[in-house]
Amino acid sequence: MATRRMCWVLAALVCVGVFVATHDVYALPEEQIRQLVQKAIELERQDPPQWESAREIYEALLSQKDYGLKIRERYHQAQRRCLQLRRHQDSSYLREVLSIEYGQATRICKIIHKTLLDGSVEKGKLDPTKLFRKGLEELDAALADPSFVRDHIPVGKQATVPAFRDMVKKTWGDLARLSREDALKQVELVALEAEATLGLSATVATMEMACGACYAIDEFTVFLTPHQLCELARNLSRSEAIGVGIVLAIRDSRIIVGEIAMGSPADLSGMINVEDEIISVNKKPVADVPLLSVKQMLEGSVGSMVEIELQSAGEMRIVRLVRQRAEVPSVVHFMWPGTAYGFLKINSFTDTTVQDVDEAIAKLSKAGMKGLILDLRDNGGGMFESSIDTAQRFLPTGKIITSRQHKDPANNLVYVARHPKALTLPMTVLVDGDTASAAELLAGALKDNDRAYLIGQTTFGKGCTQTLLKLPPATGNVPTGGMRVTVARFLSPKGQPYSGRGVTPHFIIEDLGVPSQANLMGAAYTDKAIQELNRMTMMSK
Repeated sequence: MATRRMCWVLAALVCVGVFVATHDVYALPEEQIRQLVQKAIELERQDPPQWESAREIYEALLSQKDYGLKIRERYHQAQRRCLQLRRHQDSSYLREVLSIEYGQATRICKIIHKTLLDGSVEKGKLDPTKLFRKGLEELDAALADPSFVRDHIPVGKQATVPAFRDMVKKTWGDLARLSREDALKQVELVALEAEATLGLSATVATMEMACGACYAIDEFTVFLTPHQLCELARNLSRSEAIGVGIVLAIRDSRIIVGEIAMGSPADLSGMINVEDEIISVNKKPVADVPLLSVKQMLEGSVGSMVEIELQSAGEMRIVRLVRQRAEVPSVVHFMWPGTAYGFLKINSFTDTTVQDVDEAIAKLSKAGMKGLILDLRDNGGGMFESSIDTAQRFLPTGKIITSRQHKDPANNLVYVARHPKALTLPMTVLVDGDTASAAELLAGALKDNDRAYLIGQTTFGKGCTQTLLKLPPATGNVPTGGMRVTVARFLSPKGQPYSGRGVTPHFIIEDLGVPSQANLMGAAYTDKAIQELNRMTMMSK
């Protein structure tokens, strides 16, 4: 979901100023969309396939007209292959999960099937046959990967892989109306046949099919390796990065220090101040470099050093800092220079976001705020409850925030605003293709209730929540990973789903084909935001 990086991907592939924009819509010409899709297909066909590069192109095209090219379907397929490759390269999966006995692998597969059928948002609707077919697809994709074949199949049997794949498709590809028991039985038969014919471990084959079954729900329901489960669980309630404690911002096309985390290396150095301009990182100039890329340049392994060149008041200086693990603030706020408008950026929705937003609004109001720019760009979501509570701060009592379709119909809910002291000042909201999940819920609530004017690009399109489940360990307490399962979907106040659609802004930023820092990072958004706030403020007088 790195939209700004995606803009550069498109710019590099399209080469010339390709976006044609109007007040409320933008599009690439059909010919160029087709060329980009063909480029992605060619990347998929390379040896080895370049799935990550293909996925980036499809992701960049998700908001474009499809023209029958099945772009979202191709994106999901490429994403699935990327996840499979990462799993195959994950040492915790190779060392721990694939070391379990075959009987334990079938037990894990049974638990995964039961979880999907009884514990997901598709509870009662999902067909066991679909789980089996998705599992076959995953195994077939693995057998099509030369690296997987080389790592898991004896040299003397590798030549028989194509014939085995054909046989599996003919024998098992058209099975229909399988019961739960039958679906699991077919998984066992395929795994044992793979072991007998190819010398492929039945455990490995079973786990491929178990992982593949997860895709029967949506692209957000996935198997997690032990390492992925630990990382995701650790980051659920906080946003964390290994860096130096600098929050970046854009000011007049310059990358500046927007905020410094208390107690971070940048704070303790005493040599870096808010509003300092960043000139280079590790001797690499950052002019015209996307903000996300500069952020990644500042991050690195714990204990490593980074050199930052800064400028303030015409003075240049170099600061060397040692990276450490640090929390990223949920909320950043300040009065926009030269205006009476507050700027409030929510980086993610955590358990402290609502409190942080309340404190920010209080400080901005005390400073004389007459309008608010709410920045949700690059906000990948977080805790939905936090997003709903944040929406309460901006919507009048009685307005619908969202409705939830839960795996258990008894838990379906309509969330309604009930905050007597909600902010009533004019608002603009900045969004982009990296605005996702809980952030889309807030953006959609503000748009559908005519509470704010949205500026940017169509959001990512992930209006659902997942729960993390830890799979039971194998003999010897060997971890077997877990699952991320979609348990609820959210609809906008007007009843529209977010998943696969996103939220379309009132005004879409144009000229994305020109890779300029101003257009991609700041001025095009904030200039329009201020213009709209000026208009709304005048109308309210």
